[in-house]
Amino acid sequence: MDNLLETCEKTVERAIAGGADEAEAYAVRGKSIEVELQKNDIQIAKSMTSYGLGVRVFRNGSLGFAFSNSFGEDETRESVERALGIAGAAPADEHNGLPDPTPLEPIEGISDPDAESFDVGRAVEQTLAMLNTAREFDARVTVDGGGLTGQYGTKAIVSSKGVRAEESGSSYYCLIMGMATDGDTVSSFDYQFESSRMASGIDPEAVAREFAENVVSTLGAVKGEGFKGAVILSPKAASEILAYPVAYAVRASSVQKGTSKFAGKLGDRAASEHVTIVDDSALKDGLATTSFDREGLRPAVLPIMERGVLRNFLYDAYTARKDGRSSTGHAVGGASSVPSVGTTNVVWSAGETSLADMIAGVDRGLLVTRFSGNVDPVSGDFSGSVKGGRMIRDGSLAEPLCATMIAGNTFELLPGIPAVSRERERLFSDELPYVRLDGVAVSAG
Repeated sequence: MDNLLETCEKTVERAIAGGADEAEAYAVRGKSIEVELQKNDIQIAKSMTSYGLGVRVFRNGSLGFAFSNSFGEDETRESVERALGIAGAAPADEHNGLPDPTPLEPIEGISDPDAESFDVGRAVEQTLAMLNTAREFDARVTVDGGGLTGQYGTKAIVSSKGVRAEESGSSYYCLIMGMATDGDTVSSFDYQFESSRMASGIDPEAVAREFAENVVSTLGAVKGEGFKGAVILSPKAASEILAYPVAYAVRASSVQKGTSKFAGKLGDRAASEHVTIVDDSALKDGLATTSFDREGLRPAVLPIMERGVLRNFLYDAYTARKDGRSSTGHAVGGASSVPSVGTTNVVWSAGETSLADMIAGVDRGLLVTRFSGNVDPVSGDFSGSVKGGRMIRDGSLAEPLCATMIAGNTFELLPGIPAVSRERERLFSDELPYVRLDGVAVSAG
């Protein structure tokens, strides 16, 4: 059935008639076009259409869930029966249940009006342009992988509590990765990407040029030196070392499980005054921008930190009930799973210092372009390799680095952040500046 709302309504009616106290149906229909790069050539170009229907029921306080990748009558009936059967065998939980509806407002700019005309031919043309730009920049550049993806789809949700919503959206993404080689000399491995809601919002050739410049510039990288001091993280590195553990720690589910370092710290200072973070579900061109979450509720534009002070945790309906609160509209997930708590677009505010001035203020330190390693979101401990990094000496960028490691603890370093940059980058659904950390352990392998 092409009408997603009608599919959801009939599914909910069938579940209630089958004995559910409450029922919810979440349906998605999407089309994707993918072109894949491997070893300096296009390997795969394909177009796919997908469907999904998730059925969530509650019966005597117990949860049942089932998924089908078809909207057919028989498949829908079977999904409802499976969900009811699981609910009949599952333990009861007093916090289970569906939320009451909230007022919704449509959000403009999340669906490309030309999405239907974006085809495999256009995707192949742009991918070839990206590949050729990188290869023509310098013959030493090797493209190991990457590609381009365009997606267009619609999601809908209906519940027996009165939730009823539908929304269409699109997204486009290009990626290129590889290295440069000059005889026996090999550069740092690098990747560059760009994403947008609109096909016109990505520039594959510009992405390829940046990638090629980066790998060529790291030819001749040398082993770093050991010290404890200043490290400037690029937005990519900051996303892994800082944004990831912070996002984990502000989920109410993490707090309730006792795995969040921020538990019991609402209203306290958790980071330096240079750190302001907002979860912005209405961010222009944000890949996670939406008018409703996985439970059909309007997501709040939620301050997480204001000048270092922890302001809010993120809730879905289940975690909100456990804390006697209302959901903040941060249920995430797709049709194939039950909702969980998660972020939308996480925006770290820009600082007052330029990147150039941040570098100029470091006598000895590192600029970490990319980080490859382990980050524990529970403890905050991180350690790993510096990729595409540069040594900073006397306030200037110096030699490119290889065989250099950094280690520290995110939650211990957050309060001492001395500066964040005016410059920011969009990384999928997040937006981050360059961030300086002091007291990071640096070692040479």
